[in-house]
Amino acid sequence: MENIEDNFMKNNKATYDAAAKGFLSNKTILAWLLKYCVSDYGITEIAEKYIGNDIEVGIIPIEPDKTNAVRKILSEGTEYRTVTEGTTFFDIRFSAYAPDDGEMIKLIINVEAQKKNDPEYSLVKRGIFHCSRLLSSQYDVEFVEPNFDKIKKVYSIWLTFTSPQPEGGITQYKMKEHHIVGDISNSENNYDLLQVIMVYVGSNGKKIENRLLKMLHLLFRKKANAVSKQQQLKDEFDIELSTKMTGELNIMCNLGEGIFEDGITQGIAQGLKLGEIKGVEKIALKMLKKGDSLEEIQELTDLSIQRIKQLALSIN
Repeated sequence: MENIEDNFMKNNKATYDAAAKGFLSNKTILAWLLKYCVSDYGITEIAEKYIGNDIEVGIIPIEPDKTNAVRKILSEGTEYRTVTEGTTFFDIRFSAYAPDDGEMIKLIINVEAQKKNDPEYSLVKRGIFHCSRLLSSQYDVEFVEPNFDKIKKVYSIWLTFTSPQPEGGITQYKMKEHHIVGDISNSENNYDLLQVIMVYVGSNGKKIENRLLKMLHLLFRKKANAVSKQQQLKDEFDIELSTKMTGELNIMCNLGEGIFEDGITQGIAQGLKLGEIKGVEKIALKMLKKGDSLEEIQELTDLSIQRIKQLALSIN
């Protein structure tokens, strides 16, 4: 039974994760993240004008010498599976563009989704590591030495579906200039090259005031069915779901609490129990068709006589 539970949990988690990442990678949802974490432009404007078409979900490895290598291999139309086995990947990675003095400045964005805000290591440090990889992997892709001015600014946005505070929060980490002696300055564009943004999705929907956090709470923490959530997304956030997004939302809701351990455990218990009952009832149906007595079936299956009679009626 333990192996069944382990496999059930593993498969459900993988299915949930794939659906959640697919949902988050939609331009409308990414525009919400950029609106409240990166830019102050309108959501529709960001989605239509400022997000590139190179949205990559779970295919770019993080390890040194592999991130930019895969990008080059992909651009040549070659299979990337052989160089990514046994590695870890960015959840979502894409390009965004911001108008600056009449020009469009390219940004590289990474979005990560995490169940907990406090695993056995610092998520902020991991975010800084991701930013470092996003910077270094630009070599021979976005720039070659000595053209360091072509380095693109990078963001790593971390969505954590638990929060130290019930109302949630958004925290930004960035490089700043500090004068130790004198006041010699440099352009902010030359050093403000990376930002880590932690988005903590709170547990108490009534206390959450920020619009992004409200929307994420509805998606990932509120207990409601997919139809209800889809209607709320439309009415409260003006988000119309595509067919693909509707399917992904259904998967997320059908797996109960999904990424939360208590929900997964409860779902597994219910699923296994239901599976056991159905299996026993199948045996009872076969015995009924063979003509075995109600008492014989009850002794073997431990079903009630009343339930066996109900099953017998379904045969006719």
